[in-house]
Amino acid sequence: LLPPLAATFLRHKRPEIVAQTAQRLTDRAYALVLENGYQNFERFPNLEAEWGTIAAALPILVQGEDERLQRVCDALFQFFNFTGRWDESIQLNQRAEQKAVAVRNFRRAGWRAYQAGFVYSLRGQASEVLACATRAEAHWKDTGAREKAYAIRLRGIGHRLETNYSAAIEIYQEALNLFRTLSPESEDVAMGLNDLAGVERASKDYDAAERDYREALRIAKKINYREGVVYITGNLAALALNREGWTESEALAREALELAEKVGKQDEIARESYRIAKALARQGRKAEGLSYAKRAVEIFEKLKSKELEAAREVLRECEEEK
Repeated sequence: LLPPLAATFLRHKRPEIVAQTAQRLTDRAYALVLENGYQNFERFPNLEAEWGTIAAALPILVQGEDERLQRVCDALFQFFNFTGRWDESIQLNQRAEQKAVAVRNFRRAGWRAYQAGFVYSLRGQASEVLACATRAEAHWKDTGAREKAYAIRLRGIGHRLETNYSAAIEIYQEALNLFRTLSPESEDVAMGLNDLAGVERASKDYDAAERDYREALRIAKKINYREGVVYITGNLAALALNREGWTESEALAREALELAEKVGKQDEIARESYRIAKALARQGRKAEGLSYAKRAVEIFEKLKSKELEAAREVLRECEEEK
């Protein structure tokens, strides 16, 4: 954090103090991340408040012990996604993947490739997603069913982004079947059903999509998968929009928005705001939808999301009321 000249001077004149300070910094950052990360959504504001310390420690952690770095990546993945720090997530995962490969920790290397690929999917970058899927599959060739299912899932995401829906459905079904061999009702199964329903919705097979969304939501509620309840409820709102069920979509999106705000997931807050704005506009309540449309655009702009243009279109529609 010091100016380069001051930092160079201190490294030259007081290397032992610099080393001790770096160790204290990384120890504190490591403790903060493990205590407040993973799926502890309510603690994410603690990470936000301490982000300057954590960000300064990350380059030192990258140079340090592999196992410690891998734990930091696991702990920060959801925080990065919730706060829209996609550049930081990709960069950290790519460096950690290289480090894991260097020490032949292929299981962790596969997760780093998967997580980078997932972030690329949020930006709609299909070729990068598929490249990450190929690396994950290579890293995980000798691992268990769960890792293999996730690598397959990432390939399905890539095909969906390419609008190759028939291939995506086939691959998603393969991943879902693997997840079910491990547990019939789990977060993975709920996620897999949601994936499948998303492609069915894109293919305009709305009845199949609703069936799979409803089953995914039932499982998510049963096992208290909070994030899943948010995004699956929101996807049901999107399905209602496809069917031009404006009042139903509004109600579902409002429910999902309330849940998204409780867990703090920025992209989902934007998504539900967009859906509410669109549902209100189609009911002739454009002035009511304006604040929701503005909120969606603001967040999607910050995230550099592939959904930004759709949000801008709804904002223009709501502004017509003026």
